[in-house]
Amino acid sequence: MERIVIPGEKLGVIEQYLPGEGTYLNSSGVVVSNLLGEAISQNRKIAVKPVREVRYPLSAGDIVIAIIWSSERSQFLAKILALFKPKELLLKSLMSAIILKKTPENRAALPGDFVLAKVESFIGGDIYLTMTGSTELGVISAMCRKCNVKLNRVGYTLVCNKCQQVYLDRKISDHYGLNPFERR
Repeated sequence: MERIVIPGEKLGVIEQYLPGEGTYLNSSGVVVSNLLGEAISQNRKIAVKPVREVRYPLSAGDIVIAIIWSSERSQFLAKILALFKPKELLLKSLMSAIILKKTPENRAALPGDFVLAKVESFIGGDIYLTMTGSTELGVISAMCRKCNVKLNRVGYTLVCNKCQQVYLDRKISDHYGLNPFERR
């Protein structure tokens, strides 16, 4: 089976194929393409080879500002807004990225949170981020789920001043509350 597929295209189910590079397994057990490319199945494993190699303005180890876009069972989908380190640089267009929920730190965010994350790797046209390994990585801005007010940091927790809701489930960055887009 060698055919051109688009991002989001269903390639089969887990009973047929194991997900390879350029694919992911959604919560329904369906193997889905993560990029535009050629679907190649071999030995019960399906992968998507990119149509062309993608060059990124980022390097492994760079610290980026991203917003958690959506949450799936095994990963967050994020949009990279800007480069934070080695230098601050607002990107011309959003770049999609994946944060795998394989460690507790990488599970400690929710959709809508702004995070500082490190570029871990580039695999099959995808950018992988992590929030592990440093106290500067993690959530830098979050909103209350009840009243949509910005949460305040109190130690290692986040508190809503309006409804007094306490959130214990986030990995909070040392830079929490920082507006990275403000000129200093």
